[in-house]
Amino acid sequence: MLIKKSPNLTNPLKAWLSELLFSRELFRGPNGNPLYTYQISEEEYKSLLELLKQEFKKRSNSLHAMYMGACFCLFVSEQYRRNYNGSWSWSGAEEELEILLTPQQRATLTNEGLAYWKRPIRVRGNGRDLLGSLFTEGGLPWPLVKSESHGFGRAIRRGIKHYYRTESNRKTTADLIADFEEGLPAAFRNLETRRILAGTVDQLMYLVEKYPLKDQQDPASYLDENAQDWTNAFPIPLDETNARTLLNDWLRDAGQKRQERKEALEKARGFTCEHFLHGTLPHWSIRTDLFLPSAATFAIDPTSLGSTRLELLYYEGQRLLARGATVYGQFTSEGFRVRFANPQVTVERYAPDEPLSLRLMENGRTVHCLFFDGSALDFREAPLVFENRSERWQLVASSSCSVGSGLARLRIPQDFSIASDSVTPVILAQDAENGHWLETRSDLSLNNGAAHYLIELNKDAENECKPTLNGVYALYESSPSIVFLGWPDLELPEGYPYPRHELREFINGQLLDRQRYSSYGLVRYSLRNRSGSTLLQRRFGVLPKGFSLSMSPSFEQEPARILSKGTGLLDLQVVSDSLRVERSEHALQLHYGGERPPTTFILEASQGLPPVQLRLPYPYQGAHLLDHNGNPSRACELTLADLIGYRIALISGLAQGQTFHIELELMSLEQPHPKRSFRIWVGSTPVTLNLFSYLGDMQNMLGAVDEQDAYIKFSIGTEQPLLGLEIRRYGGQLQWERQFTFYIGSTSNATMLDGVQAEAMLLSDPKCTPLQLVEKNSEGVGTGYFEIPQKMQSQGPWLIYPSTHSSVHFRPSLYMAQNNSLDYQLEVCSLHRAAELFHPQHNPHVIEKQIAAMATDFDHSGWQYLADLKQHYHHLPLSSFETWKALSRNHTALSFAVLRLEMDESFCTRISDELAVVWETVPLSLWVQAYRLFDNNMRLTGLPDALVNSLVSNRASVLRCMVSGFDYLGDYLSTGHRDSLRSIPPERVLPIWYQDLRHLHESSWSWPTIIGKELSSWVDQQGLEPLVKALSLDEFTDAVTYLPIFMAYVTAGKASLTDLPVTPTYLKFAIRQISDFDRHGWFMPAHALMVSYLLASEDEV
Repeated sequence: MLIKKSPNLTNPLKAWLSELLFSRELFRGPNGNPLYTYQISEEEYKSLLELLKQEFKKRSNSLHAMYMGACFCLFVSEQYRRNYNGSWSWSGAEEELEILLTPQQRATLTNEGLAYWKRPIRVRGNGRDLLGSLFTEGGLPWPLVKSESHGFGRAIRRGIKHYYRTESNRKTTADLIADFEEGLPAAFRNLETRRILAGTVDQLMYLVEKYPLKDQQDPASYLDENAQDWTNAFPIPLDETNARTLLNDWLRDAGQKRQERKEALEKARGFTCEHFLHGTLPHWSIRTDLFLPSAATFAIDPTSLGSTRLELLYYEGQRLLARGATVYGQFTSEGFRVRFANPQVTVERYAPDEPLSLRLMENGRTVHCLFFDGSALDFREAPLVFENRSERWQLVASSSCSVGSGLARLRIPQDFSIASDSVTPVILAQDAENGHWLETRSDLSLNNGAAHYLIELNKDAENECKPTLNGVYALYESSPSIVFLGWPDLELPEGYPYPRHELREFINGQLLDRQRYSSYGLVRYSLRNRSGSTLLQRRFGVLPKGFSLSMSPSFEQEPARILSKGTGLLDLQVVSDSLRVERSEHALQLHYGGERPPTTFILEASQGLPPVQLRLPYPYQGAHLLDHNGNPSRACELTLADLIGYRIALISGLAQGQTFHIELELMSLEQPHPKRSFRIWVGSTPVTLNLFSYLGDMQNMLGAVDEQDAYIKFSIGTEQPLLGLEIRRYGGQLQWERQFTFYIGSTSNATMLDGVQAEAMLLSDPKCTPLQLVEKNSEGVGTGYFEIPQKMQSQGPWLIYPSTHSSVHFRPSLYMAQNNSLDYQLEVCSLHRAAELFHPQHNPHVIEKQIAAMATDFDHSGWQYLADLKQHYHHLPLSSFETWKALSRNHTALSFAVLRLEMDESFCTRISDELAVVWETVPLSLWVQAYRLFDNNMRLTGLPDALVNSLVSNRASVLRCMVSGFDYLGDYLSTGHRDSLRSIPPERVLPIWYQDLRHLHESSWSWPTIIGKELSSWVDQQGLEPLVKALSLDEFTDAVTYLPIFMAYVTAGKASLTDLPVTPTYLKFAIRQISDFDRHGWFMPAHALMVSYLLASEDEV
């Protein structure tokens, strides 16, 4: 049936639409918002259905295509929202209409209809998506939302539960929802569905913030009376009784989460933790959420640092768990102030009874260590009490406690007795360590010898803050992991229900008298009230307050020695099978038999208590590589993934100490090779470096060149070389045996490697499930060879890469089908198609062209491609993908991508580290252009104002973290007007700041000097005041002093990196090294001041 336009006679379609708009006070026609915002009622839906049925039957009647299309589009989107049948097709709507349209008829109706509603037709990877556009207009399919077997409701509930995670780490709600979309049907895992779900969560949180819904029996009815049009923002049909019931549940969840957030803010959660039970009993594990403040100040000696850039590592006992985002500090009058990019970190526990710690590291050394109180769960000696909160079993305490609900789950160690006043607890399981799991609905009394625990249900905790033990930590590798120098002080939180005089402290079961107690060693500490209930338990070590050790290596006939101070009557014992010990008055002399001494040994220290064990490196002169277990390693090659757990022990061979020199050199085809040099002073105490803490530097150096086989040459020496390593991205690479057969060989000699697990990704569709490549077997034994499956021989291109469980992290490789007969001259309109047609020789620029097209197109399907890549292949290096590399080279597209893909600060840092992007090189004019494009398009989506305003604000905060020039820009980012910019003459301020910089960094050896001459010469040629041109008073300060000035010109669009006579690769490396020297104290403020000055005085400069 062809639909022709004709003069409007009596048109019931037009009349129906006019009535719809009139009832919503839209007198000027459609408002351009999504169709679900019109909130069609059930009665309107039925009348529209009958009207369309009648009109479609009038085959001979000429219909006005625009009104017919408008009604058709509204019906299809509403039918999808109300009655979606689970099939991604036109069948649901057409069956209700009792028609079967041709593709041409559907296209005509959809084109005309969406034009009437002022809505766009979406473009996907395969072109215009008519059906998907109408489904998106409908919001969320109610049949799937209310179904427990689909993930829509779960995604919203999880979004509510984790909503406040987005606050400080500059993550958006949509980015949060992406983490929970694995439960959605595949067709719905896209940016638009993600945005609709995020809009629902944001609107719910907005409503509970604005209106007093916490104590409302029926929050939806309250909103009906007090918030006009509040339903318009929700993408489900709210005239459904069940839908209003579900929405009420969501509002209650949101209100509960807001209340929890309010209480959490009242509790100062900085450097605290929460524990959650995972697994299916009797198999269980613990995940711990660590909470950091947005910023903190630490007592760190300025002279101990070579730069203000520090690595952040998380430990469980002595085990390295994870690397946090790089942090930059600033010296203030109170100390060294650090801002944390990610205030909440989740870690999987391997040894829950070990404490978790945060370590700030510089140049491989720990410069500050902070333990999370309560992170060690002594589950072998104490009960664990869990309460179900927001669908998760959260640990309440491992001591006497109150539980707010009427149900608790407990793990009870063996040998405990249990007493219940009423309902007998239900036994759930017994785990591998003989712990008993049970659930109780009544109060419990637990006893184990003198230890007594009272668990009370249906009673809100009077104060969830617990007492803490504070003291000075002894930073040795030790057992137990926490060792105090001197007895720690007991501190009670404000409002604690028990006064100090009612509390009793016990050490290993004996009452502690702090005035007389003089024993040292391993301690099991417990705090009890007068009734004997255990309120706090901790396990730690104590050594005398003045305890310290120094070591000297053997020299000629003199044996190695351990010198101790402040040990008093402390009993020191060396535990080692290969060492013989002689004692003198203040020293232990170490003699070893055999060719080489042990790498490490145990020193036990005690006085009246079980001993504390300190693991110490043997004082053997030189640099020694230690593996994950602390054993000596002869490795000459490591990958970036191997670095975790590897350490280097440095021991001075001179009585007066000596300086060790560390050098990282990028070995690549580019010349000159970028190098980073560090100096470490080693005195009488050996220094242990953590290789993993150099990962950021290495990634940044490797990312500076577009060479996957480039590697880092890592060397340590004094006056002579001591240790050398080659550190590569990958531990293997593909070696082709035949046309369709490959194996993974060593990067150095192509020897076949074992333990390989490989997968293949179809590059034209990152949402497609990857292929598992199966190793060929011979008589049940793996041969190491992999066969290319038939599917890969007919499609492509493919990326072959190591699976997450592969023991060999080999280099991802492109596989092009041999019989690929693609026409490279075809028109390309999507990034999906560009990835399919890409060829490194025959069609190398096709991806770059699509990236350029995306730079100004909010609705380009390429954004979905990159979002899928970011979501599903985040574990692979960004440099593995031509799309990410092309994006990094196009500053216009890159600036818009930060906004359009809602990148958080951590992902922006990844781009900087892995693709060598210097964010200050993106001109501010491009950021202004991108911000306007994003803001305008987001406001055209029709999404709730709460989401749009929150998102736009979020994006601005991320940009301020990435580019220091934003700090002084006022509303320039959103308006582009220079009127609000601060114009402070730099000659008035920079000399004062420079003197502060010199005073803070008095030692000249730590100042980076690379490209100092080039920067000084460039500044001298600019139209700046003489005081600015002569700002640097010494040649060794030229690079640090003039870099922010040069980069301000680049950010303001008045210079480019090519203005300096340095290769781009070397220059990017140099910028990173120089700016890190004192980023927050000098580079960022100087750069921001100059950017604002240059833009504000654009006409004069």
